[in-house]
Amino acid sequence: MYKILEFGHNEYFGRVAKVEFSFPKRGGYAYLVGSFNAFNEGSFRMREKGDRWHIVIDLPEAIWYYGFSLDGKYTPDIENPERTLYRRLSYKFEREVSIARIWAGDEFYHEPSLLYIYSFADRTHVLFRAVRGRALRVILVTDESVGMRKKASDELFDYFEAILPRVKELSYTFEIETEEGSVEYGDFTATPKELSTPKWIFSRVFYQIMPDRFERESNEEKVGGDPKIYGGNLPGILKRLDYIEGLRVNALYLTPIFESITYHGYDVIDYFNVAKRLGGNAAFEKLVRELKRRDIKLILDGVFHHTSFFHPHFQDVVRKGVESVYRDFYRITGFPVVSQEFLEILNSEEPWEEKFKRLKNLDWNYESFFSVWLMPRLNHDDPRVRKFIAKVMNYWLEKGIDGWRLDVAHGIPPDLWREIRKEMPEDAYLVGEVMDDARMWLFDKFHGTMNYPLYEAILRFFVTGEITAEEFLNYLELLSTYYGPAEYMMYNFLDNHDVERFLDLVGDRKRYLCALAFLMTYKGIPSIFYGDEIGLSGMEGKGLEVSRTPMRWEGNQWDTEILKVTKALIRLRRNSRALQLGFFRPLKFKGRLLVYERIYEKEHVLVAINCSSRVESVLIPEKYRPIVGKTSIELAPWSFIVVFSRFNDVQLLSWP
Repeated sequence: MYKILEFGHNEYFGRVAKVEFSFPKRGGYAYLVGSFNAFNEGSFRMREKGDRWHIVIDLPEAIWYYGFSLDGKYTPDIENPERTLYRRLSYKFEREVSIARIWAGDEFYHEPSLLYIYSFADRTHVLFRAVRGRALRVILVTDESVGMRKKASDELFDYFEAILPRVKELSYTFEIETEEGSVEYGDFTATPKELSTPKWIFSRVFYQIMPDRFERESNEEKVGGDPKIYGGNLPGILKRLDYIEGLRVNALYLTPIFESITYHGYDVIDYFNVAKRLGGNAAFEKLVRELKRRDIKLILDGVFHHTSFFHPHFQDVVRKGVESVYRDFYRITGFPVVSQEFLEILNSEEPWEEKFKRLKNLDWNYESFFSVWLMPRLNHDDPRVRKFIAKVMNYWLEKGIDGWRLDVAHGIPPDLWREIRKEMPEDAYLVGEVMDDARMWLFDKFHGTMNYPLYEAILRFFVTGEITAEEFLNYLELLSTYYGPAEYMMYNFLDNHDVERFLDLVGDRKRYLCALAFLMTYKGIPSIFYGDEIGLSGMEGKGLEVSRTPMRWEGNQWDTEILKVTKALIRLRRNSRALQLGFFRPLKFKGRLLVYERIYEKEHVLVAINCSSRVESVLIPEKYRPIVGKTSIELAPWSFIVVFSRFNDVQLLSWP
């Protein structure tokens, strides 16, 4: 069951509720899971309180979806009759979940907190919230009256926004028109809030590489015990830097490069050394030097939800059991942590694939990542774990990297990330892997997260076609409302190593390039997964392996049309401050047609994307007509046009 204990002030959300969740005691351990942590164990561990599992967390006002995980098995709240089927394409989740309605009950709301009045770039944003359908019109009254645009709606509220020239301080009230008449709300004087962020990120386009699958230094035999190892390494990346730079990308995200036994590296054995099969520390140092010479930023993948079974700390627990000094470093459920049979199979001469199959069917006495024995879960309540994480992150920042992508970030308590953030340099970009609503993980934890909610909207519009352009716009504007200025720091993608290749999902080049045009012209930091630019397809099969195809370097296997358009879009993105920092103005979102502007100071960009199988007529705003040469254009099926205007610099990019 859930129970709202009280409401209190929050500098980011304005108001949050302290909510108690509990469940009748059964099993050895329990977690609260929900849309606030992608239904993932680890972050919200429940404690025993009498005959119940219990936890209290702070939640912003909204409808939240939740359940419980008991000994690793999911269950909805048996004491809450309000349930629904919750479905997320982005991380393949579809289950019956419970509903928590968090709301203090007021019809209208505004408070001078980050998400209601903030400054970003050249402007100040003011937002107002009303119960859904209650406000017909809202006017922001300052020195003059400004009509507020209805920005978005969720299950409970309508949100209105006004965008003003940047101000240091603002005195204002709201006039609300309802069916019963006009209402005046508030008398506020506020300094707009701002978020601190590494300034370098806005001009960057990321290129994600899984080192093992990218490029080998030579045709030498691959090194390592995992039969899935392809043999790519850091010298291979160094070898292809001219190619990478030729794409115009200027930031790299590498999946884990530390010692491990798998090709993917998410089972770290040694956090302070680069895997020998990837070239070791010397290759890393050489790569960093060359990236800095070319002004290409680098972020690494930090795996701190779990370690490898073979990490020295966990091996100490395996050997010494209850006497190990690291017994509280992990989430141990009993001793010994593995049986003698387990160890005999592990130490046998059988091939690794056979060992894994047999070990998977045995029991073990520790929590692990997705019930995989190889990845024991860290105990994030142990202060030593928190110090260890900060030590590792700072160590590699001092070695020259520019930030971190934090793996399974939603499976680690948010207060740990808040503490870690305080110990990081201000110019280090911190990106959390959060696969659902990221509100609890932003602002004072991560600069941005991997933008899975945006990916969800992209899937539903570009891939399945189950939502219209109007609904797609509401998705976008809701994320803008929920994240405020942090939206510009989100890591945006069409695919990555954990999801299918987007080209495979949409099925053809035209649809893919329309989605890419959106990604490169929308708010947030865009990224390309290696091989996307040449039309690389995923491998056959299911699960996480499908997107991890080895890179193809034979030019006759490339889709040169995708490569040409990708380069053009990246070039446009890097040259445009409007695309990096500008506000988003929707002009026409109807059916399958997207038309919008990005505006920053004197720079304007018009984007029109036809995501249908019929020709669409697009009216060209007057300021762009000298560039286009027409008052309207006929946009072919599955095509786009981007019109760029800045002083005397004008550009037009259209496809096909």
